[in-house]
Amino acid sequence: MRVSTQVRLVQWSMTAATLLLAVSAALSAAALIHLGTLHLRMVSAAQVAQVRADLTSALETASVTVVMVAAVAVFMRRPSGKVRVAVWIVAPLVSLTTLCFLVGGPEWAVEPTGAEPELLREEYAQVVPAWYVWPHGTAGLLAVALLIFTAVFMTRTDLREHYMDAGDDPKRPYRSWVERTGGP
Repeated sequence: MRVSTQVRLVQWSMTAATLLLAVSAALSAAALIHLGTLHLRMVSAAQVAQVRADLTSALETASVTVVMVAAVAVFMRRPSGKVRVAVWIVAPLVSLTTLCFLVGGPEWAVEPTGAEPELLREEYAQVVPAWYVWPHGTAGLLAVALLIFTAVFMTRTDLREHYMDAGDDPKRPYRSWVERTGGP
């Protein structure tokens, strides 16, 4: 695979992860707005407060991670060893944070046990709606997969050479060891 293709692949992966994290943030914001419009009779105030706190934390964390990943994605266009280090730091950190927020999401605060009355279960379903849970989880998992892919793919020798060498020098266009030696 040509180096230019590899570079575009990791750049697009970071950009796609940024967009997926932005979707996650937007869903958290929409769920918070939805929670504010509900008129609940049976769900306790403590449960609503816990859901609100979880959604707010998810929104704030997703917003910060969008900015972090977007900044790294922008700087990936220039060949620099610092970019590789930034990817290796930011991608696992954001992945771990995203997974933690997916596992400990707001749906646990209103998880029915099956012994509740039907009206309470219906209100539980309104507090954390299905339109939030599945898209938020899917977007988060896909973003994590792309970030981990990018961090692992950046260990390739071709990309190391690209990000460590001149790369952008028009007088000396970059050629990987595969292109120079006619390798595999």
